[in-house]
Amino acid sequence: MQYTKTEHLDGTEEWAFENGITVCSKTWSYCGYAFDVYNADGKFLGGIYPDTNEDSDRCRQDLNEGSEPITDSWEDGCGNSCNINGWGDGLEDY
Repeated sequence: MQYTKTEHLDGTEEWAFENGITVCSKTWSYCGYAFDVYNADGKFLGGIYPDTNEDSDRCRQDLNEGSEPITDSWEDGCGNSCNINGWGDGLEDY
């Protein structure tokens, strides 16, 4: 899927997909980066929390290759499926 990527000075990144979904990386002490997902209206849909640094890197690689978490049926790392209706933060079960 087509997207526009923004790299921020703090090392975080943002992927804005053509379908209106935006994914923002954020630093996370557990494994480097986690990801917040927003819909076209800017509403927070949920977070994605990789288990390892390798998983975090794989998420970034997939995003860079045009994979979008909802369309491509990602899971959030906490047992929830990413969907357009939202799945929340997920950390309450982490």
